[in-house]
Formats: sequence, structure tokens, C-alpha cells
Amino acid sequence: MKGIVLYKSKYGHTKQYATWIADDLDFELKDFSKFNKRDIDSYETIIFGSGVYMGKMNQIKPILKMFSNKPMIIFACAGNPGLEKEINDIKETNFNPKDLTYHKFFYLPGGVDFSKVKGFMKLLINMFHFILKHKKNLTNDEKQILKGYTDPTYYVDKKYIKDIVDYVKSNKK
Repeated sequence: MKGIVLYKSKYGHTKQYATWIADDLDFELKDFSKFNKRDIDSYETIIFGSGVYMGKMNQIKPILKMFSNKPMIIFACAGNPGLEKEINDIKETNFNPKDLTYHKFFYLPGGVDFSKVKGFMKLLINMFHFILKHKKNLTNDEKQILKGYTDPTYYVDKKYIKDIVDYVKSNKK
């Protein structure tokens, strides 16, 4: 089965997962910006991974448009493991219900290190941090986010790709 793992990664977490997945499945690995749309039909299985920044998956709109006629596997790589609200928010923000019935979605924990953020995004994050610091009755998710400002986290672990790899292997033609 010929497959490819495409990714968009800003800080390296998504690229690491994409590399492990491609290695385990013996798939090609490519940054999405170097993928040519005319090559879509060359692959039986396409996996796309993206980091999540302020709730938005990087390049998800062009991906969904490009692959509107070919189902694919999508994974989002974001801050923390197992925060159901965060996972649901990512789904609601980035997909419509039809997208999630056509494409298979997975969530992989990445990490948070706000010291690496630059430019306009840093300004937004600093404003968000200010608001959270002064908010009363923080939710558990908000407490985790606030903690990430002073204590960077790193949850990237090869064990998290198991569900994706198993899914692909179980759906071989």
C-alpha cells in the first residue's frame, strides 16, 4: 500500500509524530508545503498532521479543500494529553460534522512552551495570559494553560501513534 504522511509543524512536535508514523508504516514523509495536488491519486492512504495554535489547526482549510474527494487520516498535535474539552474544541473549530464522517481524526499530545512563540502570536498569548491570571474560578483546562506559561511541557511520545498505525494497518485493502 502506497502512503504518505504530510505535516505542518511549527515547533517540531507534529513533525516528530509524522516521522514516527511514516517510519512505522513505511510511508513517504513530506512537509505539506512541498506536496503537489496532482500527486493525490498516487497514494492509497494519506495522513495529515498539524499543530494547533490558538485552537486552529495549521493549513486545515486548504487540506480539507484539496482532499474533499479523497478520505484521509488527520491528526492534531496540541498541548496536553487527554483534555476532552480541548479535543472537542479542536474538532468543532476546525471541522464540520461531514468532515469528521469522511475523514478519520486523531489527537496527539504535543507540549506547550510559550517562550518559543514570536511576533503577533506572542502579543495575543500575553494578552490571554493576563486575562487568565486575573480570572477567578479557573477551569482545570485554564489552570493547565496558565501553568504552561511558567512550566513548559513536552508530552511527545511514540506510544501515542499506536492508534493511528493500528487503524491504517487494519484498513489495508
